[in-house]
Amino acid sequence: MPNSAIAAKWLRVVLPPVGPLRRYALVSFVDATGTGMFLTVSVLFFTRIVGLGAGAVASGLSLAGLAAMIAAVPLGSLGDRFGYRRIWVLLTAVQAVVFAVYPFVRTFPEFVTLAVIAALAEVGGSPIRGAYLSRMAGQEQRVRARAYNQAVVNGGIAVGALAAGIALGVGTRAAYVSLMLADAASFAIAAVILLTMPAASAARSAPSPRSRAGRPRSVLRDLRYLTVCVLNGLLMTYAAILTVALPLWIVRHTHAPTWTVAGTFLVNTFLVVTLQVRASRGTDTVRGAARGVLKSGALLLVACLVLASTGALPALGAVVVLGIGCVLLTLAEMLQSAGGWGLSYELAPEDRQGEYLGAFAMGTRIYDSLGPILVTVMILGLGRLGWVLLGVLYAGLAFGLSAAAHWARRARSVSVEDAVHT
Repeated sequence: MPNSAIAAKWLRVVLPPVGPLRRYALVSFVDATGTGMFLTVSVLFFTRIVGLGAGAVASGLSLAGLAAMIAAVPLGSLGDRFGYRRIWVLLTAVQAVVFAVYPFVRTFPEFVTLAVIAALAEVGGSPIRGAYLSRMAGQEQRVRARAYNQAVVNGGIAVGALAAGIALGVGTRAAYVSLMLADAASFAIAAVILLTMPAASAARSAPSPRSRAGRPRSVLRDLRYLTVCVLNGLLMTYAAILTVALPLWIVRHTHAPTWTVAGTFLVNTFLVVTLQVRASRGTDTVRGAARGVLKSGALLLVACLVLASTGALPALGAVVVLGIGCVLLTLAEMLQSAGGWGLSYELAPEDRQGEYLGAFAMGTRIYDSLGPILVTVMILGLGRLGWVLLGVLYAGLAFGLSAAAHWARRARSVSVEDAVHT
């Protein structure tokens, strides 16, 4: 098969059909490329170039994360009121301005202010992007469209990380500043592309459950949906295994060479880019999404048990088994992601997707605050036992999330019927 035919076939796997969804994917790719550049160099930029202490940077990012968690729901609901594309363009433009100003930061208050604004724009954009995609793709195709987008995002982050690696090799202030400005440019370009895309049409669905006063019940009073959000956020802490704990485990507790760390990231990225769409099949209903979550929990348990064995293996054996464990971990990631998308959409009222997806985004922030600490303490502190306990924990969380999803589905069906009769 000619190389051009192979390339075309591969692009059909990772890209949605031509049209608005293809442009949506282009926006995501541009955004993710800038994000990949920033994530790779951000800590080094603020410590080496700006001159802030590592503790100050960590504190500032924590404050920004807390502010974002609190604001996720009200920001998401703005899209329900004023239109998803309009608010998305605004938040993207705000991010462009913030990253263009970052090179001029000199003090901790300036850093915190910009970090909070950037975090608010990011967390507000997440549910709005998801709700916009839901409108554009339709109820039957939105999870599949989200999977296409995830593949594109991973590819963009990889491209951005490679560009950041070049700047890190140069190591000058100009190189770091150029990356920040490139990130700002990526958001500006994304905003321009967004302006060419159609506005999302209004939802046509059963009315949302209403309170006695006649107003829709706030998502913050929807205990069942919030339970799903929290359990999904707790389950998502497994992501810190790949980014935080596994690199430290490889370096400190195995005989595998250091380059294995980069290898695990490459395996993860390649699998997500090529298989995420396939992994999303069947997760566009609550039952299918819950089933995907259960499979994810089982794979996480097996992956943890496999990775636990690598500490006692010789170098070659450790590399091979680490590769197997990484594959299992990535398969679990893809199933959990697809299951989470399905649940976030299907359990939310169609006319209030922004608000409900904002609550779901708030739940995913649990990873930011708890994930790195949890997996590091368990794996590096307890060794093999920690791996086993983590595997059991994630399998239990997956079971609990699946049960909570069915509980929420039954309650939502009853609420919608009551609202229609009213």
